[in-house]
Amino acid sequence: MKRLTACLTLRLLLGIGSITAQRLVAAYGSPEAIFDSKIIPEQPPNERLLTLLRKGSKVQKEVQSIEQWIRKEKLRPLLWGTEEYPLALARCPDAPLVLFCRGNLSWESRRWVAVVGTRRPSTYGVESCQALLKELAPFHPVIVSGLAYGVDAVAHKAALKEGMDTVACLAQALALPIYPAPHQGLAEKIRQQGALVSDFIPQQGFERGHFVQRNRLIAGLCQATLVIESGATGGSLITANFASQYDRELFALPGPVHSAKSKGCHSLIQLQQAQLLDSIDIVVETLGWGNTKKTTQQNLPLDLSEAEEKVYLFLLQKGKQDLDFLAKSLALTISETAILLMQLEMKKRYALCLANVLRCVSTQLCFGLLRAPRWLWRVHDRLLWQG
Repeated sequence: MKRLTACLTLRLLLGIGSITAQRLVAAYGSPEAIFDSKIIPEQPPNERLLTLLRKGSKVQKEVQSIEQWIRKEKLRPLLWGTEEYPLALARCPDAPLVLFCRGNLSWESRRWVAVVGTRRPSTYGVESCQALLKELAPFHPVIVSGLAYGVDAVAHKAALKEGMDTVACLAQALALPIYPAPHQGLAEKIRQQGALVSDFIPQQGFERGHFVQRNRLIAGLCQATLVIESGATGGSLITANFASQYDRELFALPGPVHSAKSKGCHSLIQLQQAQLLDSIDIVVETLGWGNTKKTTQQNLPLDLSEAEEKVYLFLLQKGKQDLDFLAKSLALTISETAILLMQLEMKKRYALCLANVLRCVSTQLCFGLLRAPRWLWRVHDRLLWQG
């Protein structure tokens, strides 16, 4: 069975969600191995799951229909566990096994920033969003939003104007007419200078409940989320909460004290859930995008191993990095990279080395994707509480 077929089969089996699917893949080694009767995992799933998996043959007609739809619509399926799958999203415990993409966007080694907010922004909100994205343009991030009215549309248009790639996450399958209908033209421009993305299949139709799932995708794709304007409740706060749950950077634009459109932003700042967004400098500094200083041999400690030196120099030159991107750049496994970072911290030669990726280490440990020895857990906890 091909990987795409296996992923779609899991997607169609009722009772198997994204979290369970990821656990099954971890147990068997790959999606296709799950349906190979010859494979016996170290920790077999329980009887309920085995019963569900045996129903895989009953959904093959639907799977074939979706595969035909992918070919007909010339979509690009991004499969969890492959190199082209977005790294930040892959770390989420509920990441979809299949992401459907329309567009020619390059997904690897990119900077990702989500921009969300109210559907009825004030003039202040619109102008602030445009100004912030203009300041972000020199750093060439991919701007992600939801193609909705208001701040979403402003963010997409500003990104296109400034020459940045932009991604629209949809609350519907790519087979359906674009919602909202007036944004059909904008969607086409985004396809040409970015991508339209969805994890919905045609059989699902369109439901209002899909917006929450869309918001989860926006937060999961990005290293940081900017909330431009938001009332006390709304979809942008749901996206912000997902960003917090995924341990991503969160920023909120303050507004006039008595503005109802900024109550949500003020609440995020007051609860210390988000950093106050008064300029793009705080985003660049927090994400480590401004570190362009060159490191010389004179600054290199003498007691580092060859592997430690490799990590040390890379982080001094490149600044803050995701753990998985760091491992991939250095041709190491995630476990090897995490252990080297811990060793550098214990030698007290480069404390920022671990701080630059500690958040990602924590995420990997909590989701069970990093099989760490007991001593690594102890050091991790000590450093985490020390801040």
